[in-house]
Amino acid sequence: MTNELRETGIVESGGLPSFGRPDAGLVLISEWQTEDAERQRIVMDGVIDTWARARLPEAFLARHCLAGSDGRTILNIAQWTDAAAHLAFTADPANQRAIADSVHALITVGPPGRYTYDRTVVLRETLPGRPIRSLSTSTPSEAGEAGVARHFHRSEDGKRVHVLTAHEDEGDGTALRFRPCRGVVRPRG
Repeated sequence: MTNELRETGIVESGGLPSFGRPDAGLVLISEWQTEDAERQRIVMDGVIDTWARARLPEAFLARHCLAGSDGRTILNIAQWTDAAAHLAFTADPANQRAIADSVHALITVGPPGRYTYDRTVVLRETLPGRPIRSLSTSTPSEAGEAGVARHFHRSEDGKRVHVLTAHEDEGDGTALRFRPCRGVVRPRG
């Protein structure tokens, strides 16, 4: 599959999404629930494998599945150049068969939240040798610490803000954290 990915300009990623990507005009964010850690892994691998095989338009930038520390939750994040391109892709019956049917065979979920990246607030510098290892969607008081940075995303209708907090560790297990699993990315060119 690696050769196929290179031919399309898409590469696999084991890291976190690149927030603030200047070409990302649409960010899709959703949380999915599975039965257990085995099913969590099956769903994440299946979704990323499906997207890696798909014929994706230039407007597709990235899709990441992040594993929740509870062994059941998945944070799904996709980036597109703009909303119109995403809607055109999802409206095409061929794409619905190739993507939606495969994903829905793995997990049944509602539509993701539709956002635009707003800003990142750096709360403190990372320590040398301590990269960002996890994200949380909880508030700082729920997470037990402020984290390193907060990535703000505003809903398309402007009524909601989705905040992802970056952390240098995976936490102590008291709050849900998301760690990188797999993704497919169109590198900035």
